Amino acid sequence: KYLPLKKEDLKASSAVADPNAHGQRDTTLPWFWSLDVQGDTSGNDWMTEFYWVNWLQIKALRDHWNEEVILVKHEMQWSINFFNHRAKQWLGHMDNATSAGLTRHTCYAA
Repeated sequence: KYLPLKKEDLKASSAVADPNAHGQRDTTLPWFWSLDVQGDTSGNDWMTEFYWVNWLQIKALRDHWNEEVILVKHEMQWSINFFNHRAKQWLGHMDNATSAGLTRHTCYAA
């Protein structure tokens, strides 16, 4: 149930005081914050806010990566579409060069 405390577990978090501070998005709570302590938020607004801020940070991070996945999929399709478009352009150049009897141009376009 209990893990050994490490020095990095004992760092104070300023997420409640300044949730938009640089470097806050990748921070995680130490293991002891997730212990099920009875009534820790019932009479303590600060603890409730602390849990809310942590939850919102994790949700924002997850939403950000979901958006990134969507964007990368679209960017991949845009790249494919661009290269297909350029291939059709060069096939057109090759057909024009072939009909004009320009053998070297046809080889270059191929």
